[in-house]
Order: sequence, then structure tokens, then C-alpha cells
Amino acid sequence: MTMKRNVIFGTCCILFALAFSPLHAQRALLEQVRLTINSRDGVFAKGDTIKIYGQLTEQFSKPLAMSIYDGGTRYYGTRKESPVRIPLDLTTEPKLIFSAVYQQPKAIMLSVAADEKSSSMIGFMVAPEEMRPGYEIPADFMAYWDNQKAELRKSKPEVTLKKMKINDKEDAKRFEAYGIEISMPEGNPVRGFLVKPRKAAKGSLPIFLNVHSAGVSGYWCHASVEDAVRYAKSGNGCIAIDINAHGYPEGLPKEYYVDLEQNELKDYSSRPLVDKESFYFRLMFLREVRAMDYVCSLPEWDGRRVLVQGESQGGGQAEAIAGLDSRITAVVANVPALTDLGGFLDNRQSGWPAPYEKDAATELGKSILPYFDGALFLQFTKAKLFMVSGMIDETCHPGGVHAAYNVSTSPDKQIHPYPYRWHSGTNKPFDKEWNETIGKARQNFINDHLK
Repeated sequence: MTMKRNVIFGTCCILFALAFSPLHAQRALLEQVRLTINSRDGVFAKGDTIKIYGQLTEQFSKPLAMSIYDGGTRYYGTRKESPVRIPLDLTTEPKLIFSAVYQQPKAIMLSVAADEKSSSMIGFMVAPEEMRPGYEIPADFMAYWDNQKAELRKSKPEVTLKKMKINDKEDAKRFEAYGIEISMPEGNPVRGFLVKPRKAAKGSLPIFLNVHSAGVSGYWCHASVEDAVRYAKSGNGCIAIDINAHGYPEGLPKEYYVDLEQNELKDYSSRPLVDKESFYFRLMFLREVRAMDYVCSLPEWDGRRVLVQGESQGGGQAEAIAGLDSRITAVVANVPALTDLGGFLDNRQSGWPAPYEKDAATELGKSILPYFDGALFLQFTKAKLFMVSGMIDETCHPGGVHAAYNVSTSPDKQIHPYPYRWHSGTNKPFDKEWNETIGKARQNFINDHLK
């Protein structure tokens, strides 16, 4: 959507930092410290005056401090030291705690904290439309991937389908579901679930491909029949394929995935760089290519429409397959990871996996990371594009998301910044607003494309 610069108050959202703090502590501070900004969507033009106010909703005994993060909150020794905590005295009356005018593109997050375990945050951007990815496209970028696809396709896939039960009786009447496994010449197979309407006519259905967020054992990492059924209901009904990122079998005891997380797949997203062929995400992307080759071979596909959706790591995968496969006609990339991996080179936090930003400027890093950067893949697709960025997303920096959007070659694209969005969602006070605005717009985008 066109980013508005109207000046009205918006309310901040707290960041739930999974690795650092319990949710109840974050909610407690959110209820007691209210931050507002003079822009509805947190977007400003160069030369605008940005004003942030803070107030207490009730008496609060702990001392508060403010930190301002220019270019990201996580530091890996490549940009600058963490900011100084500025003592803050708040009352129940609104108080101006920050005011600035910028003449250059910026993405800034402001945190008010009582301690290291809880904070209330707000973010804003200045001239995000001018941001560009840290990396340029390597001269052999697509030649490398064309060769990878050619090698993959030399091996004829073996496809195993296992009939799955759909628990809802009405859904079971309308759809059929299968566990799917597609062999790979190297690495784990493609694994997940395929759902399609029963007795669909030849050439009558679009395709919905869903890919998953980072991690191994969490529920969000897994494909499911239930989700695939939900995706298959999009538009007027479609072929839905929901695949996990790692190619592991679905439906095993929780202990199996915990063991994988602690052993075979431990730290998969931050292993030392060696070369492109050993980089973990190469096979992740190639599994998407394999899945696309199979699902597009189904007689029910209409031969015209394929939508891919992903969040975080899944968003990066969605960008990648869009650049790798011209059959993709629409992309939904929610707070995409694997995007702007060279953000450090433009003085902002690099996209997840951000620990690789320490390698961004090295010769080894430049020989590997650009080939897996969603911001570069988006320059090789004409698919319609729907992107979401979070102004207080400490994992997938909003500056990098907007930089990727800006260089996308899609002729039909929209981006939705949200000042109350951290990486994994919105806080409860903003769930309704999120669902009625960006959530609804996203679902309309999907349904409209798949009708």
C-alpha cells in the first residue's frame, strides 16, 4: 500500500523477545508504560519532526531508562556498541521523551525499560522508500542457481503419497489429503501434506504453496493437514501443499524433533561458512524447487496461478522460490528472514540469520551470502508481491525488508509497515486492529489471486 504520512497518534507495541524475557513481565510493563508517536504507521518523510511521548498508566516504582537503536537492536561487533541507557522520569501525564528531524533514511527503535527483562518499544522509519539492499547481485547469481536446478532435475523424483484423515466431516466431504514425500538426489526429501478438492476438473485449480519459519521442534516449524486444508479453501478452492523446511518426517513424537534440534540440526542457521554447496539453505531452497515441479505436474493445476506464502524464514523461502521459478505468480512474505543479508554494509542490522553479518564484508561472506539473499531473488520475479514489516522487529530488521521491497521487479506490489508488530506477531491490545487491517488485506490478496 502507499505509505501514509498523516500525523496522528499511534500506540506502541511491546517486543516479546523470546530469548530474553517472560511474556508476563513484558505485558506488565506494557500496561504501565505507554508510548505514542505522531504518525499512524510510523513512517516519516525526510525533514518531518518525529515526536515520541511517554507516560505511566499507573504508579510505577522501578527506575526507567530509555535506549535508542539506530539500525537495529542486535549487535555482532560489526557496526557499533549498544546504546547508552538514558534515565527517564515519567508520570501519568504525557511527556515528550524524544524529538528529532532526519534528512536521510532511517529505521529506529526506541525502548523504555525497567530492567533487562522487560521493555516497552516503539519504532519508526524515515524515507524507507530510499533504502537499498547491502549486496549487489553477483554476475553469476542466476547461472549458479540454473546449474543447481539442472543438477537437481537430472534425478527423477520418487513420490510417495499416503492418504490422511481430515477430522472435520464437512471438510472431509470436500477435500482429500495426503502425506507427501518427494525424493531428493542429496539431503532430506520434500515432506509435508498435499490437500486438494475432490473430483476437481482437469486444469481447474490454482496452487497454494506454504513454507515455514525457523526452528526445528516448535509447532510453527511443522506442516499439518489442518493448515493445508485451510489453505486449500483459499479463493474458490485450490491445490495446497504445506512443506516443512528441513525435510524431516512429520507426525513423530515431540522427543524426536527435540533430539534433532539438539543434535543433527543444532545451530543449523549459524554454522561456520565454508562454501555455497555446504550452506544449509541451499537444499532448503532446492526442496521448494522439487515441490514446485511435482505440484505443477498435477492435472488439476490451471497452468496459470501459483501463490507462495511464508513468514520469517518462510518469507525468505517464498522470495527465493519466486526468483527461481517463473511459475510463481504471487508472493506473500511476512517479516521475511534471509533478506538483506548484507544490511551491515548499509549500516543496519543484517537480515536473519543476523550472526552472519560478521561475515558480510569478508571475501568468504561475499562469495556465499548474496546467493541466498531474498532481496536479490526478488529482482528476478514478476510475481505480485505482498510484504509485511514490523517496526519493532528485532529479528528481521524493517530497513532490510523495505530495501528488498524497493528493488523488487514486481509490477504489482504492496508493503504494509506496522508500528505495533514485533517479529512473532502483535500484542493482544492490537490483535483486533491487526486482523481488521493488515490481516484482512493479506487474506483478500490471497483470495483475490486464487479465485
